[in-house]
Amino acid sequence: MPTYVYTARTASGQLVSEAIQYSDELALRQHLRSNELFVLDIKERRTRQTAKAGGRVGLGEIILFTRHLRTMILAGMPLLSALEALSDQSGSSRVSAIIQEITRAIASGKTLASSMNQFPSVFPELLITMTHAGEESGRLPDTLKEASRQLELQMEIRQKLISAMMYPAFTLCATILTVTVMLVFIVPVFANIYKELNAPLPAITKLLIEISDILVHQGWIVLLILIAGLAFLKRYNRTPEGRLHIDRLKLRIWAFGTLVQKTASANLTSSLAGLLDSGVPLIQALQTASRVCGNEVMAEAARSAAHNLALGRRLSSELERSGQFPPMVVRMISMAEEVGAMPEVLRQVAQGYIEEVEYAIRRVMTIIEPVMVLSVGAIVGFVLVAMYYPIFNMGNVFLSGA
Repeated sequence: MPTYVYTARTASGQLVSEAIQYSDELALRQHLRSNELFVLDIKERRTRQTAKAGGRVGLGEIILFTRHLRTMILAGMPLLSALEALSDQSGSSRVSAIIQEITRAIASGKTLASSMNQFPSVFPELLITMTHAGEESGRLPDTLKEASRQLELQMEIRQKLISAMMYPAFTLCATILTVTVMLVFIVPVFANIYKELNAPLPAITKLLIEISDILVHQGWIVLLILIAGLAFLKRYNRTPEGRLHIDRLKLRIWAFGTLVQKTASANLTSSLAGLLDSGVPLIQALQTASRVCGNEVMAEAARSAAHNLALGRRLSSELERSGQFPPMVVRMISMAEEVGAMPEVLRQVAQGYIEEVEYAIRRVMTIIEPVMVLSVGAIVGFVLVAMYYPIFNMGNVFLSGA
């Protein structure tokens, strides 16, 4: 259905301009006249060719969309007009296409939440649930504000984790690249020299030369094995069972497991607080928050707690029974149940754990940095000793013979 932008005057002389979807221009003019509007101008909005309304969209773009939509609704703009404006202003063709699909769905009678739910890979379930609650309660601008705040918290935590892992990842990649270059280009030169001299080689040098030979002559096999292993691990992580096993392993890693647990606790409590504030019932809120938890083991514990809440049990006792959540979370939720201030207490818990995540990141980094330095030194040292030891040994033999 085409979109028209019309400008008209009311019977009192007030100027009105709005974008509307209609079957054709003639039918729109008749519709406006029947509503006592004097048409000044009508133009069909030509929609630019866009990408398919699917695929991945960055969380930052979703946050901007939520913020701007709230601002326009608060300014009194009709929902369809606000979405049309956001579609035109979007710098991403994919986001623009998605907003146009949402606009068409709303024009056909669907709600905003159900229209967004057509793109589950684009819009987080947290945002869809809170939008639905806002439409049901008539507090859509408030819930959109809270949803954008929760998404910002998730993005902030994610960016802190990514920033913390940049140094170890860069160091590891640089080490692998350096050692690979030495094994492929430098070690074969030394191996040829030792072969010509017919010098006796120690076990460490023989091992290094064998590794070098494998990389030089069968490197493509090693590369295929690595790619296949990574592909298998990625696919395994996408299965429910694989994700559960990998996330359980993350929690057991020394030092890193504490960081994962605190991050998941911050995500769960902040999302749960926002959902409860939006009027979502506790059981549904807990089930939704578990999906943005970030760790499948803790998410499974939260879903189990939500199931048992329907049987009349307390949330704090269920979380404590699971053994997956820090004692502070359990104690604070128990206190909130006593005083009846769950959202406020959960928000305080979330803020506290966001600070704990920052502290845990700094602590992990103080451990990782010296470990990485020692590991790099050990690897490079092994290669250098293995390459040069026969030279030193031949020198000692020569001096002893002299």
